[in-house]
Amino acid sequence: MSATPSSNPIEAGRAIAEQAARLAKLELELKALELKGKAARLGLAAGLGLLAVLLAPLLVVFVLATIAAALATVFQVWIAILIVSGLLLVLVGGLAGASAVLISAAKKGRYR
Repeated sequence: MSATPSSNPIEAGRAIAEQAARLAKLELELKALELKGKAARLGLAAGLGLLAVLLAPLLVVFVLATIAAALATVFQVWIAILIVSGLLLVLVGGLAGASAVLISAAKKGRYR
C-alpha cells in the first residue's frame, strides 16, 4: 500500500475496506488467543480443585489414624481404635439424624 493518497475515491475506499478487514481478522485472532489462555488456566484450576476434593477423604483418614495413635500412647491400641470408632459412630448418627429430620420437614412443607 502506498503512503500517497490515491486520487481515485473508489481505490481509496477499497484500501480502507481491506485494512478494516485485516484489522478485524487480527482482532479475532487476538481474542482467540486470549480465550485459549483463559481456558488453559481454568482447566488447570479445575484439575487442582478436583485433586483437592479427591485427597480430602484421605486427609480425614489420616487425622483419625493420628487421633487413634495419640490415644494408643495412653490406652491399649484396640481401645484407642474403639474410642475413635465410637466418636465416628456418634458423628455419623448425628448427621444421619439431622438429615432425616430435614427430609421429614421438607416432605411436610416446613422449612424451619
